[in-house]
Formats: sequence, C-alpha cells, structure tokens
Amino acid sequence: MLRIRIDCVEALTFVSKLTGELQGNILSKGRKRDYVVARHLLRYYLRKHTKMTLAAIGKVTDSRHATVIHSVKYVYEYAEVSPSFKAYKDSIDSKSLIEPQEVRDLVTLIIKSQKGTQEKCDLIMAIINKEDG
Repeated sequence: MLRIRIDCVEALTFVSKLTGELQGNILSKGRKRDYVVARHLLRYYLRKHTKMTLAAIGKVTDSRHATVIHSVKYVYEYAEVSPSFKAYKDSIDSKSLIEPQEVRDLVTLIIKSQKGTQEKCDLIMAIINKEDG
C-alpha cells in the first residue's frame, strides 16, 4: 500500500511539472482540456511505470478501468500525430522532464504558470529581448 502511495505521488508530481498544471487541477473532475490531457498523461505514467492494475489506477484517478485504457490509447495515438504530445510521451517514457527548445514552448509554459499577469509579461518580454539581442 505504501509503495502505491509513493508511486502515485511521484507520478502526480512528475506530470504536474511536465504539464505546468497544479496537482489539484489534475485530480479534479474539471473538463478543461489542459486538465483532461494531464489526467491522460497521469494514467499513462502510472500504467507505464508501476505495477498497478487498471482498476487501481482508476481508483486513484477517480475513474473506471475503461477510462484508464482509453487514456493509455489516447497518449499512444496522439503521440503519432502531435509533436508536442510525442514530447510528453517521450518524457514520461524516459522519466525525464523535457526542456522546451523553442521560444513558443517557453512562452506557453509561462502563460500556463500560476504567476501574476505582470510577472508573465515581464518573463515573456525577457525572452523576446534575448531573442532580438
């Protein structure tokens, strides 16, 4: 039981850092696309890196085993057509956080962060000024 809790905390922390979503948002029932995608990635991580059953993963993520199957399939299918989703999948597969390479990726991470509007603007302007200089 303790191992399952440790695995779940590790997975949730990893996916939260990877996607920039708050852990509470990932575990919520919210239907905002970013939350849903983060939940898919969490279920994929748990299936890939733990010995948890589909039912156990479903219980942890407040879903059914069929939803876990859907999430794993979703990650595989979207990784084939979306470069950003492939980066998420590859990051989970290797258990290493991706480092954004493009300015667009950096700006996206800043926008998704929980920082205030002024701080976001300052960070984005710093990136733009660095690119120009």
